[in-house]
Amino acid sequence: MATLAILAPVGCSIGADEEPKPASGPAAAVAAAVERLERAIASRDFTAACDELFTATARRRSGGDECEAQLRSAAEGVRRPSIDVHRITVAGDSATVEVTTRAEGQARVRDELRMRRVDGRWRVEALS
Repeated sequence: MATLAILAPVGCSIGADEEPKPASGPAAAVAAAVERLERAIASRDFTAACDELFTATARRRSGGDECEAQLRSAAEGVRRPSIDVHRITVAGDSATVEVTTRAEGQARVRDELRMRRVDGRWRVEALS
């Protein structure tokens, strides 16, 4: 999860090649969480990513107490990572976010983020 987590959370822009529809309601809150994660990873704020933006499950999968070190190691050599959000589907306290991740010098990868609302805030649960 750590390596994929580095690529997915950075450079969030809603939409694909078409003009995007503005997100509203829960989808807008999910998009905002992905954007916060993007900023944290882009600025190499791995503490915020692990402590504020991952669920407890995601944090465990990313090394638990070593989450920050794991993310830092996975981000080594990654330049200008970004994520394009194509679709957000919300079902209660869960959401899926279809994305394309990329970084300078690396191929684009289609993927899916799974999000969960925890204590009223959307957090990353997993990257499929």
